[in-house]
Amino acid sequence: MPPTAGPVDADERLNPQEMVVLHRVFRREIPLLADLVEAAAPGDRQRTAVLADHLDLVLGALGEHHEGEDDLLWPKLRERAAPGDGVVSRMADQHEAVAGALAAATDASRRWRTRSDRDTALRLAEALRALDRHAVAHMDDEEEHLLPLMAAHITAREWSEVGERGRRSVPKSKLLIFLGAILEDATAQERQLFLSQMPAPARLLWRTLGIRLYQRTATRVRRTNVAVPRPV
Repeated sequence: MPPTAGPVDADERLNPQEMVVLHRVFRREIPLLADLVEAAAPGDRQRTAVLADHLDLVLGALGEHHEGEDDLLWPKLRERAAPGDGVVSRMADQHEAVAGALAAATDASRRWRTRSDRDTALRLAEALRALDRHAVAHMDDEEEHLLPLMAAHITAREWSEVGERGRRSVPKSKLLIFLGAILEDATAQERQLFLSQMPAPARLLWRTLGIRLYQRTATRVRRTNVAVPRPV
């Protein structure tokens, strides 16, 4: 579809609920990790490594998600939707604020991984809470005002390109873990939506290995049992 094309046909439209489900990962994990980092015992390098590894996954996914939108979605929407209220421009400005907070949190996480001390942990927790404030404000605005534009002007295939770019950025050893993070709070209908887009071998891998792998990983991170509903 050329950039100047009009609204897409109904059978080509993306399901904007996919972005809502993805946003839940960041809404849940970032404030949770802030609390876990703050509660970690100083000098416990094993615990520090567990949390820092999970932070790498979550923060990296957030950064790649926004870069994918910047590169693949905003130019198309500016051409096709031309929203009079400047929704896309506002989203881009918010991305800059999130990117600054994300960089600060990422840098603090790296320092904490090497030092494992109380002061660095507190600075990291503060950076994560600042990131959470920026990210939540952006996601709220995006879900209310941008998703209707995307549903009207972005095709399912174009949205899948953003998702594919994000998947390529996740280390292969972490793909099933991130899928678990997406599916953890999803409804049965949302889980079916995500799993139906996966190749049959990948769905089998999720059922036979991924569910247990994610539950073990999340339980290790949170130090509490985590259950992921099994697909029917």
